[in-house]
Amino acid sequence: MGRCGTMLLLCWPLCAAVTPPRWESNLEKRYALESFDRATDATWMKQQGVIFLTPEKLLLYQVNRNRERPELASRGPSGGAGNFLLNIKVLSAQDGRVLNSMDLTTSGEVSRVLATRAGGFVVQAGTALYAYGPTLQQSASMNLPLERAAPRESWQIQVSPSGETLALVHEQVFSSPELLADNSIIHDGRAKVDVQILNSTTLQPEASFTLAHTLPFWALAEKFLFSSNPEHSYSDGRMGKLDFNGSWSFLRSDLPKEQHFCRPAMTAIDERRAAFFGCEAFSVFSSHGEALFSRTESGCVFISAATAGRYLALQCDRYRVEQMTAKSLIVSATHPDRIEVYDLDSRAHRLSVSVRGERAYYAVSAQGDLAVIDGANLRVFNAAKKR
Repeated sequence: MGRCGTMLLLCWPLCAAVTPPRWESNLEKRYALESFDRATDATWMKQQGVIFLTPEKLLLYQVNRNRERPELASRGPSGGAGNFLLNIKVLSAQDGRVLNSMDLTTSGEVSRVLATRAGGFVVQAGTALYAYGPTLQQSASMNLPLERAAPRESWQIQVSPSGETLALVHEQVFSSPELLADNSIIHDGRAKVDVQILNSTTLQPEASFTLAHTLPFWALAEKFLFSSNPEHSYSDGRMGKLDFNGSWSFLRSDLPKEQHFCRPAMTAIDERRAAFFGCEAFSVFSSHGEALFSRTESGCVFISAATAGRYLALQCDRYRVEQMTAKSLIVSATHPDRIEVYDLDSRAHRLSVSVRGERAYYAVSAQGDLAVIDGANLRVFNAAKKR
């Protein structure tokens, strides 16, 4: 290999990280939102994100305090009393122009937005779930009640790759599993997990079932869930298909087992494929369990992923060593390093974007656009173009 070839090898992915964005905007100046690197001492400060509604439309959301809150307001459907607003901005993906916006009353707990079909989306605002069409008209709503009978309780929400189907997973964890360092089991934990499959536009139920254990990883496909073994509340290295009647069928048994510092996760790509990711590696599997594509990278923790069409984007965090001054202990931590984009049809790496702040929020479109928010900056890149 010549000198130029050696230099190219040594600088990847740093060379790719300097790819200029197609456009860039400041959240505070252009959209009246706060920096996404807010101090995270309160739950509501973490409730923010970016998604593609369509390849042409981008949506930003962020929970902020309501500065015009009426005194002694009663609690609304979201469980909030007007203290917090979920600010939503719909932008042109081509240049960042604001196309539409709205504010929803929410609570200081969980708020999020997920894209559905044809430009629609669903909003969880506290204990309320709303479905919206592409023109921001509300088409349905429902309540997400908390029974408060277990020490740990939450609602998880996923949308299928087509956007047609919504999965609601209501977890009540009465005791968590305990495993030793050699993966021997002290006890398996006890939980009640209610799964509902809904139409994403009407929020009408299509199926439901209950599990006795939590799912360490799962991903909603069109007619089933890719999931861990539902016989355990921890990852035992097995993956399968969980149908909408609650029946699980085995696919593979060679996945990495759960570790205390790095939990595995999955995301569905389409009706045929899903990505499994975690410590130092990610893999793409077919609905029959066939390994299609994989990459490994020492020292990189793939903590999240986003998919659209043929594109898979993953966040890579790097290990770092820090000094805890209070106890004078050196501990290992992770820090966001970059976002990687792959074209799964050609199995090619397309883009690498460095993360500048302490946290990153990102989304990818079916046309290969990558939107990245770190700090107060929104940047949009194109991964489909050859570099």
